[in-house]
Amino acid sequence: MRRFSANPHDKEALAVLSQFPEHYSVTRTTCVATMLSAGHAENALPQSATATVNCRIFPDVAVEDVQAKLFEVGANDALEIELMAEAVSSPASPINEEVNAAVTNAVHNQHPGIPIIPYMAPYGTDGKEMRLAGMPTYGVMGLFFKPEDEFSHGLNERVQVDSFFGALEHWHDILTDLAGN
Repeated sequence: MRRFSANPHDKEALAVLSQFPEHYSVTRTTCVATMLSAGHAENALPQSATATVNCRIFPDVAVEDVQAKLFEVGANDALEIELMAEAVSSPASPINEEVNAAVTNAVHNQHPGIPIIPYMAPYGTDGKEMRLAGMPTYGVMGLFFKPEDEFSHGLNERVQVDSFFGALEHWHDILTDLAGN
């Protein structure tokens, strides 16, 4: 992660990170077909098919470049892409040492010695709007769990009880630290 953050074009670092699904979406733009629809009967070939594709676009990547890549990957002259909403590229937020220090303190209050490595969160749609308005935006999550215990956006979405209460303490520490109290 450190090598990749120092040089996002480091192919070896990217290859290592790509082996871990929990890191894949924080290293590049990702597009996933989230809904599929085709055909009118189980025993007939479909005349058309529709896929809803959700793209999490990396900061500073042009929406047009993502759309062009989807056409390239689709490799079908009949392919049509329709944006469901206006899509706008947004800049990355620079590392803020005051925020980084508050997060480090909060993490170490519960988990001493854990290394803190800033990364791009693959969520944070609201943050994009704030960055577009010129306000650097930082996502901070206080939930600590193993990758296999992460259930975001699934039918079984949930948070473990101890993680929930730990996150409350985490946020209290950060907000108190940043408020100067």
